[in-house]
Amino acid sequence: MTLLNHFMDSRRAFTFLLCLVGWCTLPATAEQESEDIAGVDAGVVLVSGVEGGGYWNAGTRLQSVAEREVDLAVINLPSSGSLENLELLLDRDSPVNLAFAQADAAQYYLSRHPEDLVKVDLLENIGQECVFIVTGIDSKIRTDEDLLEATDVRLGIASRSSGMAVTFEYMVSQIPELADVKVTYGDTAAVMDELNSTDPSVDAVMTVHRPREHSSEVDHALANAKRFRFVELGDERFTEELWNGRKVYRAMKLALPGADEPVKTICVSGLLLANKQKLSITQRNQLSDLVSYHWMQVYATQ
Repeated sequence: MTLLNHFMDSRRAFTFLLCLVGWCTLPATAEQESEDIAGVDAGVVLVSGVEGGGYWNAGTRLQSVAEREVDLAVINLPSSGSLENLELLLDRDSPVNLAFAQADAAQYYLSRHPEDLVKVDLLENIGQECVFIVTGIDSKIRTDEDLLEATDVRLGIASRSSGMAVTFEYMVSQIPELADVKVTYGDTAAVMDELNSTDPSVDAVMTVHRPREHSSEVDHALANAKRFRFVELGDERFTEELWNGRKVYRAMKLALPGADEPVKTICVSGLLLANKQKLSITQRNQLSDLVSYHWMQVYATQ
């Protein structure tokens, strides 16, 4: 049984998935974390992402716009990624009541914790996160088909708790043959130059971020185009429609600066989620106004 099938076992899961991939707007929710702010009436506590990263910067914008436009105080906390965000959001003892998470990570987490479905509301879409898999220029892995046919492939991913780790697990749920790929967790930027060596520790590295963001892995590959290539992801199983006609992943061709040709890959939407059991009616109304009337000030496309 795939993760998606498991996730869709209950009627409540069907309802959430409809909202998850249809971007419906629901009432807000909330929760908290961090001993530094425990006991403080902070209004709303958002857990976003790695400090300085795309989700963190979006959280900083949300914090500013919420205070300016709807008189709502928001604390923006850093995190290691989507899984940690979901855990804090749904932990009864955590003060976090808003969280950013990738759509595939949300499905992955809630398929394992269906009892938490009643707590979660989707507030808004925060843009696309795209998969980048980089190999050495001489690697025989050029497409996802090559990835499936190769043996003993080792894929480097930065952290077991990161959204990119969850993305790969969800990719496996779509294409079970990917389960043969061995994932190695660690500093992927540090092993980039090993990809062209005779005895590399990994055969490819994977990262996930917004199309116009800059990761050290992608920047290094683009700056050294004669030494690295991006693996093409085009298997139609990644982008199959779900029961309601929606898709979790979308196929995209990204024109990246320095790349000779567009990078063919898959992307997943980021979400702003809330724990409705942790927000007051006033806070929920303020968040509703924020996403209804001021969201474009938060969701920057650049």
